[in-house]
Amino acid sequence: MTTTVELFFDPVCPFCWVTSRWLRRVEHLTDIEVTWRFISLAVLNEAPGAYDDRPALYPEVHGLGRDLLRVAAATRAAAGDDTVRAGDDVDRLYLALGDALWETASDGPIEEFDDVLEAVAERGRDLDLAAVLAAADLPTELAAARDDASWDAVVRRETEEALARVGGDVGTPIITVGAPDGPSFFGPVISDDPADDDAAVEAWEAFVTLAELPGFAEVKRSLRAFPATALTEPLAGEATRAS
Repeated sequence: MTTTVELFFDPVCPFCWVTSRWLRRVEHLTDIEVTWRFISLAVLNEAPGAYDDRPALYPEVHGLGRDLLRVAAATRAAAGDDTVRAGDDVDRLYLALGDALWETASDGPIEEFDDVLEAVAERGRDLDLAAVLAAADLPTELAAARDDASWDAVVRRETEEALARVGGDVGTPIITVGAPDGPSFFGPVISDDPADDDAAVEAWEAFVTLAELPGFAEVKRSLRAFPATALTEPLAGEATRAS
C-alpha cells in the first residue's frame, strides 16, 4: 500500500533542501508518494523582534522564500483539479529552484554562514524565474506570481496548517507520514545524504518507527553540521548552530 507523505518546504532553507533530496530518493526505492506543501520562514518570523538577534540578511532571504512560494502556489493552482499533475509540477519547480539556489558553486569565497546568506540573497535578486520555470517544463508566465501578494493567503494558510500539525515553535521541513491525518514532525533535519540506497531506506524506516510510536514527541539537538550542497560545500560538515 502506498503511503502519502507530505513535506512542507521553503526553498531558501538548505536543510530542507537536503532532506527533500533524501526523501525523493526514498520515494524511488519504497512505496511512499511525496506531496509538496508550503511553509514560509517569513511568516514564521513575522512577529515584532523575531529578527533582532539573527543575521542581517535573514529578512531578505526569508522574503525571497515567500516570493518563490507564491510561484509554487500559482504553479499548483494552474493545474486545476488535476492533483497528480499539480504535485508533479510543484515537484519539478522545487527541484529547479533547489538547483538554482543550492546546487551551483559560489563565485566568491564561502568562509562563514553570512557568506552563504549573501550568496543566496544575490541569487534571489538576479534570479531569472522564467528560465527556472522553463527548465522545469512549466509556463514561464508563472514568474509573475513572485510579485503577486494575493498568493500570500495560500502560503499563510499552509504554514498555519503545518504549525497546527506539530504544535508550533518549529522550522522547516515539516513532514507528515500518512497525510493528512498521520503523525507530523519538524524534521528530520539532515545535513548530508545517506551514504547509499540502503542507508537512505534505513533512515526512513527509523523515522517512521519513531513517528508512529504512541507518545513519541521529539528528538533534537541544536548543534548540527552545515548542509552539503554545491553552494555550502566549503563549510559542509563543520559544526554550526545556524538554522
